[in-house]
Amino acid sequence: MSARFRPSVDRPNLATFILAWVFLNVFINLDFPAAPMLSFKLLRPSLEVWGLLTVLCLLAWVGRAARARILLPMMVVLVFARLFRLGDVIMPAYFNRPFNLYMDVGYLPGLAHLLANSFSPERLTLYAALTAALIAVVLWALWRSLQTAGAFFHYPAARRGFAGLTLVLALAVGAYQSGRYPGPLPPPATAFTPRLAAEVAFMRNIREIRRSGLAAVQMAAERIPDYEMPLAGLQGRNVYLFLIESYGQTLFKNREHWQTFAPSIHWLAATLNRGGYTIYSRYLRSPTFGGASWLAFGTLESGVWLSDQLRYVYLVASQVPPLASYFARAGYRTLSIMPGTTMPWPEGRYFGYQREYHARDFDYRGPAFGFAPMPDQFVLDRIYRREIRPHEGPLFARYVLVSTHAPFHRQPVYLPDWELVGDGSVYHQLAPVEFPNNWPDLTEASEAYLTAIRYELTVLGHYLTRFAHDDALIIVLGDHQPNAHITGSGAPSLVPVHVISRDASVLAPFRQMGFSPGIVPADRPPFGGMQDFLPDLLAAFSR
Repeated sequence: MSARFRPSVDRPNLATFILAWVFLNVFINLDFPAAPMLSFKLLRPSLEVWGLLTVLCLLAWVGRAARARILLPMMVVLVFARLFRLGDVIMPAYFNRPFNLYMDVGYLPGLAHLLANSFSPERLTLYAALTAALIAVVLWALWRSLQTAGAFFHYPAARRGFAGLTLVLALAVGAYQSGRYPGPLPPPATAFTPRLAAEVAFMRNIREIRRSGLAAVQMAAERIPDYEMPLAGLQGRNVYLFLIESYGQTLFKNREHWQTFAPSIHWLAATLNRGGYTIYSRYLRSPTFGGASWLAFGTLESGVWLSDQLRYVYLVASQVPPLASYFARAGYRTLSIMPGTTMPWPEGRYFGYQREYHARDFDYRGPAFGFAPMPDQFVLDRIYRREIRPHEGPLFARYVLVSTHAPFHRQPVYLPDWELVGDGSVYHQLAPVEFPNNWPDLTEASEAYLTAIRYELTVLGHYLTRFAHDDALIIVLGDHQPNAHITGSGAPSLVPVHVISRDASVLAPFRQMGFSPGIVPADRPPFGGMQDFLPDLLAAFSR
């Protein structure tokens, strides 16, 4: 069969070619899910699309038809470009950091898990069906657009016109790159290839990056002395570490957030003070923003700054002693409470807790609330009754709370009578607090976020004052700032940290660590990082 193309009409169809080019260009240039998505940038020539059209033009010039073995690889290139651009838009918009192809691809299973737990089964099924239909339509449109362009270029006039436009575009791009392009005019074209080249350069340098990461992990281990009696200064008092999801500095420093948040935090302070507690606070810098909580508590509990997933992988494979190991050496029973962990988590073995509670271990019989499989009030109540009230001896318990996890659209109500919490079945009878926001757009989620934080502080305040905790040392901090849709771009990665106890003497060392009296942290830079918490705690209470 001949591969020569035989045009059936005498003149090329310019309108269909323009329509095909516009679709391909919009497909690549669309800044989804950023807002506003629609702009004249969509019609700015994409150099990658233009390159594919040039290949089709050259094939037509030598009389070759654009068959499947040519069009399918082009479609793969276009789909990859779309997904790459999606990552390039999402990561800065949500997490205030650039997209990294090598590391962020590993987050895809977690992303799927997050989305699956953010919608009801019925809505998730509907969205999945609509997504599948949309993908099918888009793939068909890509195929037809490339076919249309291939057929168009088999006309000599079409090839000559495209060659002329290519020359004009090349001159404009050359002038732009050399700095001779007229300043007031927008760039003549768009291109994602330079970003892709930067990602390729990162991957080519991965061995050096790995060596640097391993060295950082080792240095962190070496800077902590080998204490003979670690944490002996705590004198066997219980220690509770509460990590509150998305509890960030924006609550204190964003004027609009503070106006709504202030009554809640002042209520918590007054409630704790009436209960005999003293409070000191400060800010710490989190290694992550808007997500990837494991980087935060991994940094906090190891003393290693986990700037990315690679460092985290190196840490959990290392021999760096984690926080729980120091408590175990001091004779403590160590407990990890992670109600949001619903999938196998083998790397959790690194953290060295003697007893772990994941979602399946709570015997919860109520409904889920968005990402949170169960309310934090239920979690605190269940752990108190199982692990704190019936046991004696020193306990270190680390809670990773999740009722404030994005997208904040479905939240539990607080139960004033804790005896009603039970196995959680009661929540089937209580209407949840619901908001219209959900992925991918959280720009209007501030009210939902603030409501979730108010719930968390209400639960924590009543829990600490209604149940017996004696002279325990209580540490409450955020893991990271909330999504950048809520904080705005450029917000710092600072989180509040509060140390609380009925024995004020145990809080004295924290003043040397930069903590100030009260529940509102002092805004006094420079701010330390979470990696300093473990060495500072050990230095203050070890012998």
